[in-house]
Amino acid sequence: MVQTKFNGSKWFVFLVVGTVPFIDSALGQTAVKQKGVAQATPICSVVNARSYQSAPITVYKKVGQYSLVTWNTLSNFLCDEPDEIDEYGRLKHHAKKKYPVPGFITALNTAPVAVVGFMLPMDMDDKGDKTTGFIMARTQSSCCYGIMPKLNEWIYVHMQKGKAVDVMMDIPVTAFGIFDVGEKNENENGWSLYRMTGDKVTYPKESTW
Repeated sequence: MVQTKFNGSKWFVFLVVGTVPFIDSALGQTAVKQKGVAQATPICSVVNARSYQSAPITVYKKVGQYSLVTWNTLSNFLCDEPDEIDEYGRLKHHAKKKYPVPGFITALNTAPVAVVGFMLPMDMDDKGDKTTGFIMARTQSSCCYGIMPKLNEWIYVHMQKGKAVDVMMDIPVTAFGIFDVGEKNENENGWSLYRMTGDKVTYPKESTW
């Protein structure tokens, strides 16, 4: 709660200790952050997705059988560059690994999860109007001339065999499926840290959580 107080010729603006909303630009969702005395930055400003670091969330809301995992958790650690592979798929340079994948991430391996992000279609069905494989990115700016995402800021989603989903770009969608954690090189798709075998995708008007 913001209050003002007049003292002589000066107005003082202060923030009562409590909770105020801030925006997670990666998710497009409103969260709550503990605040004390007001800072120069307006409380409604967008928090930079990379500069803001807090403790990772490891207790997840359930959406049916799926754990709703946020990017606050998935990208909450320093991430190494992948090994370098030549055009024939052979190891060209083994990158020195300084940062192990933390336990709160490896614990999600093989778990049914739901993740909100931005869809970048990579593989289309025979008709060309639905996608069977896509990147689920933390930010909308991860494509074309935007910000180069780190390995822990995107997921490659392979839909289950025979399944295809509608393409919706520039609007956050939710992918549901079985999570796969670990640095891996796939000849067609290159390096990835996160992958998902997709069960379904829901769109904003369909989301119930």
